[in-house]
Amino acid sequence: METEKNLENLVKKYDSPAHMYTEYPHKSFWSEEFKESDYKESLNLLSSDKKNDPMMMYVHIPYCTKPCFFCTCHFKVTNDHGDNGKIKNYLSTLSQEIDLLGNFFDKNSINPKFLEMHLGGGSPTILNEGEFDYLIEKINNLVKINDLEEFAIEIDPRAVNRERMLYYHEKGINRISFGIQDFDPKVQEAINRVQSPEMVGNLITSDIRSLFKHGINFDIIYGLPLQTKETIRETFKKIIELSPDRIAFYPLGYNPEFAKHQEIMIDGRNGRPNRLPDSFEKRMLFFEGLKILTDNNYLRIGYDHFTKADNELAKAAKNKETHWRALGVNIKRDVDMIGIGPNGTSTIGDFYSQNYYLTEGYEEHLEKERFPTYRGHIMSKNDRIRREIIFKLRNSFSLDFENIDKEHNIDSKEYFKNEITRLEGFARDGILNYSNNRIEVTDLGKEFILNVCDNFDDYIHHE
Repeated sequence: METEKNLENLVKKYDSPAHMYTEYPHKSFWSEEFKESDYKESLNLLSSDKKNDPMMMYVHIPYCTKPCFFCTCHFKVTNDHGDNGKIKNYLSTLSQEIDLLGNFFDKNSINPKFLEMHLGGGSPTILNEGEFDYLIEKINNLVKINDLEEFAIEIDPRAVNRERMLYYHEKGINRISFGIQDFDPKVQEAINRVQSPEMVGNLITSDIRSLFKHGINFDIIYGLPLQTKETIRETFKKIIELSPDRIAFYPLGYNPEFAKHQEIMIDGRNGRPNRLPDSFEKRMLFFEGLKILTDNNYLRIGYDHFTKADNELAKAAKNKETHWRALGVNIKRDVDMIGIGPNGTSTIGDFYSQNYYLTEGYEEHLEKERFPTYRGHIMSKNDRIRREIIFKLRNSFSLDFENIDKEHNIDSKEYFKNEITRLEGFARDGILNYSNNRIEVTDLGKEFILNVCDNFDDYIHHE
């Protein structure tokens, strides 16, 4: 009880919005002064400084058949598969971006070393087989599917059957990620995503699992309406039975200003819930899931990822050979990424860039044969140093400043004088230990690692 009270006090003390740090700096600090010419400059690095570096392609499919009220992704609702319908028209527009990239690569003798590809959304499973065939054929002009080490797709289990899973394997997909979120029926109804454990289980029987050599991922969210410690416990019991290889266990990002549909989750009308779990309740929900996972041989990797202890990711983590990036934890190498489609985000060297949204300029720019670059950021040396620190802390809960000093030719004690002073408060609260120019985050402190990362964020105000 005393430990729980201490945790509650810490949650109240550190109950301030913290970035998830899928990139640094956060997109809200990127500039619309970043233009198409800057994006082209980043692409040209692929013929010079980064021509031998591994790359990843991310493809955004912005459509779903119905809204999930928890979602903060960029999506539109449709089921229009007609010849002149929204989905086929979108694929035609996406093809223009693919062609534009291909022509730029040819003109500038660029041959990116794509080793990974990820199809996300929205929901890429909204595409029927004919539409998916068309997409893969177009993408293959840029990314040689047969040469990929990893080809992943996000799966909505309500939209596929066993035959479709076999079809994805035939297309070269070797890792699948299921949007589960929660298995409690009342929670599912509140977030407008009803899918039973049996439905998911029928899609990952042993014969199907064997086809996807890089494994099965589950995405779970805590902090949803009507979740309690009891319901999250039952959800994780079912998850253990289904035995995914990896699990991403995310906190709900509630941002109704950006995602207006999120308000429906707690509008209180027609029997709907009228509140979300508060900050302390959310932490306790996470601890329930954490305990069940660790009791069942799952290893925590970074802030919000888990893997079976015999998985290659677990072995890489023990050898400190993992890297944190926007799409999760990667093994051994840090991978730059080109994102295509509306809201697609690219990271190439020191360049971040983001495409326009679907209804705010994406199509218009491509019709003019221009890359649909909305905003971006070119990192400074200071950005690079801080990004490395933040990503290391988020991913491995430790940091050796001596390595930072050697790599970047700085004196961290002077460079981070204010940040190191602020570490004293975290140390007093039992969140970390700082000695011999090294940070070690405690088990308790892992739940506040984003606050520790904030300490090194040069774009936010520190008191």
